[in-house]
Amino acid sequence: MKKLLLASAIAIAATGQAYADYQFEVGAVYTDGEVGSVDYDGFGVAGEFHFDKVDTSKGPLAEAAFLDKSSFVNFAFLTVEPDFPNADDEDTTNIGGRFVTATNLIIEADWTTQDDGNNDTDAVRIGVGTYLSETSDVVVSYTSQDDDNNNDVDYLNVDFHGVNSLNQGASVAYDVSVGYIDADSDDGYRIGVGGTYYFSNMFGLGVDAELVDVGNFSSDEIGIEASFFPNEQVELFARIFDVGGDADSDGIIIGGAVRF
Repeated sequence: MKKLLLASAIAIAATGQAYADYQFEVGAVYTDGEVGSVDYDGFGVAGEFHFDKVDTSKGPLAEAAFLDKSSFVNFAFLTVEPDFPNADDEDTTNIGGRFVTATNLIIEADWTTQDDGNNDTDAVRIGVGTYLSETSDVVVSYTSQDDDNNNDVDYLNVDFHGVNSLNQGASVAYDVSVGYIDADSDDGYRIGVGGTYYFSNMFGLGVDAELVDVGNFSSDEIGIEASFFPNEQVELFARIFDVGGDADSDGIIIGGAVRF
């Protein structure tokens, strides 16, 4: 099976044909892992609607919407079940969008709610940015989060994303993120970096890392992910992550998406 998958990836990468444009994407994920000593598993669905057809000929298919400066709205829902008696499911819902103007101004907004059966947490995020070039952008965003226990947390983030073409159809994408965190009694920071090497427009491997430090709380995370398009309208992806420090956890996410 591994040999067949590798042979298929090489054959697809070598064809170099034009890719089909799309306007709507829908997908699903399965997750499994452990938080502390508690196992969990979960399932999620997501969708994304673009206001115009996305041109997929500009680089890696996974980066098509970014490279085409596409405007869209999206949604996601994830439910996770902890593995202990009488545990409540933990549900997360997100609705948002990204709008790019003719002058390369970027406006982002989204709303997220989390419900673990005992406490609801709501977060609203707004962001403003610009394309620095045809293949890179920067977005400054502010997030306000509160829960039923009146625990308020504010986030200010600066996120940079870019994609560079390399030789023989390969390319590399990279991310840098810096954030300030203001909690009720403490403040702190988060720093994240990541990169993905695309062997072709249809297959990429990436790694990312993040540090968070707020008062007496600190954590560090590292993740490895893969994205593969067996054809131009279907994506398969997987991510493995490990979180250390006060947020000790690990897990895997696997899923797929279809484009129309």
